[in-house]
Amino acid sequence: MKTSEWLIKYNIRLKKSLGQNFLSDNRVASRILEKLDLNSDDTVIEIGAGAGTLTEELAKVVKKVITYEVDSNLKTLLSDRLKPFKNVELRFEDFLKANLEDLKSDSLSYVANIPYFITSPIIEKILLESPKFKFAALMVQKELAERIMAVHGSRKFGSISFFVQYFCNVERILKVSRSHFIPNPGVDSVVVKLTPKYRENISEDTVGLFRFSRRLFSQRRKMLKNILNSMGYSKEQLESLDGIIDLKLRPEHLSVDQIIRLYHLLMR
Repeated sequence: MKTSEWLIKYNIRLKKSLGQNFLSDNRVASRILEKLDLNSDDTVIEIGAGAGTLTEELAKVVKKVITYEVDSNLKTLLSDRLKPFKNVELRFEDFLKANLEDLKSDSLSYVANIPYFITSPIIEKILLESPKFKFAALMVQKELAERIMAVHGSRKFGSISFFVQYFCNVERILKVSRSHFIPNPGVDSVVVKLTPKYRENISEDTVGLFRFSRRLFSQRRKMLKNILNSMGYSKEQLESLDGIIDLKLRPEHLSVDQIIRLYHLLMR
């Protein structure tokens, strides 16, 4: 049965307040999974089960699917649709409030089709709180995917680019046309794959680094010298950067490693 037919059968009305745009084509879901390195030993955390289109295809491939869905009105539909699969665990709770410590697995990955307005909080939760994982494959709006993948020197390079690229190598997996969603969201989506670098453990210093980067990019059209001055750094601190960091540059022209270095130099 098609996703549209499942929605009609259970008289499901999608909620704009939850940003619900459900993937409707099982062939697209299958194509996404073909491009990911998943196998029968994997445990996958799905964020946003929706009508179960992607969940269904995941269950055919991996050892276990733990899927989070915040809309309890979908409980009967999902329970019925996924009944044939004994390897699916449905959790009707907000992923952003979930304790991720109990998700530990020898082979853990994330797959998600998430609303635009909560994409950044979900990425932050995965990267800051998750036990060790293989990758996170996220279906996001095309514009956001471009920002996540942006290289320094590009106008699209910003705080989300820095945050994700600090933790992960980023790969574009697949473009998904807006026509494959119910309702049509009006924009195309892109699946991006985030593969952790595991460069270091999270620390208070790392949290400080992210706060610092956000403040830099909140004034992205200004030169670094003016931004750092407005952040309260002294003339002596700025002069100590001569010959190391060009303070006439704008934040978007610094690489991930240069931003890290700038932060640590100012923290000395």
